[in-house]
Amino acid sequence: MSCDPRTLLATPEVVAFRCAGHEWPRSVLTDAPIPDTWMGLLTKPSGWRRWVPSGEDPQPAREDTLVLVRYRAITVPVEVRDVSAVDEHAVDAVVELLVRVTPRATEVAALNDALLGAGELCLEELASAADHAGASVALRTFIQQRSATELTRDDQRDTLLEHLRTALQKFLFSAGVSLERLGALRFSSASLARQEQQQQAATAQLRELEARGLVEQAALTATRRRLEGLTEILSKLKAATAGDETLRWRELLPVLTPGERGRLLENLWRLTPDRAVAEALVVVAGSDCVWLDPLEPERVVRRITLPADLGGLRAAALAATASSSSELLLGAASGIWRLCGQTGEILARYPVLNPGPVRTGFNAATICGDRLVGTHSQLGAWSWRLDDPTDVLPLVQPAAGAPRTVRAAQVAGAGRVVLAADDCVRAYSTSGEMLWQSAAVGAPIHDLALLGNTLFAVTDDGRVLLTDLRTPGEWTLVHRGLDAIESVQARRWDDLVELVIPAGGQGVCGVCPEEGIVTRLLDTPAAVRRAWACDDLLVGLSENRDRLFVLHASMAGRAGRDVPVARLLGNAVQDVCILTRHGGTQARRHAGSEA
Repeated sequence: MSCDPRTLLATPEVVAFRCAGHEWPRSVLTDAPIPDTWMGLLTKPSGWRRWVPSGEDPQPAREDTLVLVRYRAITVPVEVRDVSAVDEHAVDAVVELLVRVTPRATEVAALNDALLGAGELCLEELASAADHAGASVALRTFIQQRSATELTRDDQRDTLLEHLRTALQKFLFSAGVSLERLGALRFSSASLARQEQQQQAATAQLRELEARGLVEQAALTATRRRLEGLTEILSKLKAATAGDETLRWRELLPVLTPGERGRLLENLWRLTPDRAVAEALVVVAGSDCVWLDPLEPERVVRRITLPADLGGLRAAALAATASSSSELLLGAASGIWRLCGQTGEILARYPVLNPGPVRTGFNAATICGDRLVGTHSQLGAWSWRLDDPTDVLPLVQPAAGAPRTVRAAQVAGAGRVVLAADDCVRAYSTSGEMLWQSAAVGAPIHDLALLGNTLFAVTDDGRVLLTDLRTPGEWTLVHRGLDAIESVQARRWDDLVELVIPAGGQGVCGVCPEEGIVTRLLDTPAAVRRAWACDDLLVGLSENRDRLFVLHASMAGRAGRDVPVARLLGNAVQDVCILTRHGGTQARRHAGSEA
């Protein structure tokens, strides 16, 4: 052959080659040994042969023939695709045969006769010869005799090695090579993987259903126990009425023990008729206003993004209007948005003129007659005419940092609003006249709730106070908590009043001011900073503003649903309000799309 043996010896793809004796490199002064990992076979013209190991100079004569073969395991890849296994799954297989030429003259001569017809053998040609001899056919047969599950899950190395040795026995003998072992081996089946994935999904779904069934069963058991306890209490109350339907709750409570009173008041919201029921939870986060389903609070019913001209959103409130449709008031950094509660349509915007740099936002808003009033700790309190947002006037304008906080605007009669300014309550007419200011309570007021002439206030030092609007100079302590109380919601059950307040690590509590009883309404896994309520729903916001705890009257127990609302919406929650409808009307479902 014409190629230099030294080049072939250094080429990784070459497995064996043949050269004439005169082509072997020679030197007068040095030997020319066969390199490591190679061996040779020297053949004389007479047919005499000699095996030459690595490290030895074959010293061929010019007319001799020299065959060089790699003296190491040689990798022969075999690959098949889409072979149908016993279970009718299509299987792909890749296997590496590690073969070695036996270091004897007879085997090297056999390799020369069988595979060195062109004088040179490369890896690709060896793989082709093995395939032609039946390697891929044998691999296909092996797959067809077994299931895809068996092939992909069990160790098939030893079994396949014996199968291939038997199938390739003639080739291995005639080529002078031995099949030592298998290198890489991989069986795969896309159809089997899909089937197993579907089975795993079905199993996981079944387990989830079973777990949900257990949870629901536990909840039903808890509900049944609670109702059984309440049945005894209600039976006692029924006996006490003796057919007199004019008796009211407060007249019946003395019949019960203190423990029974607590259990009754804790569950009264589940027993009494619903007048205002939850239609949606409205959440403001960033510049988004989001409607959540109160029965499935993880489900986004509608999501809209407000324009940026009034700044980020800070607060949400349900507006009291004369029309049957609900309206939302959203406090932003420098103004207030008015929206349709059912559709999310923007009805109007009410900006503060030339507000200057704004760090916070409007924290409360309400409609009093034909005016919209909002409170803002930095900008004070402002009033706009509903049908003309340019008709705007300030009610409170902080000067020299006082008042420091302005919060919780509430309608307190025709043409009159009350709001919290630091540790006092002030009443204003919507035309801008201050009517009165209450006595200071000694700590900043966070929120107000009004029932008739009774005004309730919650403070930064954890107190719940009440005053009569007819004599607003006197405050009565109703309850003292451990930490600041940021919100208060008032619910009335006939002649009983319940104040819903956040209670930190104790979740959401109900304070019955006239009975002096505090009840646990909602248990939560994290501390609660704000709470909201209507006749059939309780909602708590976590301390970090990232989770909502929602308890509907249809849910058993006191735990409710833990909703990771910040992860759901991509922003921390600024405020929540409950969009309600009259309890006697049929529930409406929002047609908005989920964002």
